[in-house]
Amino acid sequence: MRLSRTAFQIISLAGLAAPAVDAQSTALRVERPGRDASLFTIEALRRLPNDTISFSAHGAPPVHYRAVRVSDVLAAAGTPLDSLRIGRIAWVVAAIAHDGYTVVFSAAELDPTIGPTRAWLAFERNTGPLAADEGPFRLVVPADAKASRSARQVTTLRVVDAMPSPGRN
Repeated sequence: MRLSRTAFQIISLAGLAAPAVDAQSTALRVERPGRDASLFTIEALRRLPNDTISFSAHGAPPVHYRAVRVSDVLAAAGTPLDSLRIGRIAWVVAAIAHDGYTVVFSAAELDPTIGPTRAWLAFERNTGPLAADEGPFRLVVPADAKASRSARQVTTLRVVDAMPSPGRN
């Protein structure tokens, strides 16, 4: 029961309704508590450290994506994951797709010095732009046994305090 209640609290706190963003928009919105949102174009993401990631979903042949780590995007937005560990580790990162589909990671699992999860934000597929049904950005989580957190049409990354103190958030 506690897990269900915690999951409900996280979703409620995050206000995870899909933002009003056109699916073809080429800017990723990064939201952090107490700060203005940052926007990242594909060109801005290309300037971050990026790599080619091979990923296969649902038994399909592997696809090669050009992608940046979610942790690097957050750092470029002024919220490095190690800054979220100061005094607590109850932060979560929600990736929200155009249609409202949302996946959630703990900040600790995304931190390469702590957690095993390597989540990537893809902006190209096989050296070309992502298709309309996949872009503007796709979350790629190669280590997950199922592709349920490899969301398509991602428009927003939102950092949320999962256990706010009374009067905060």
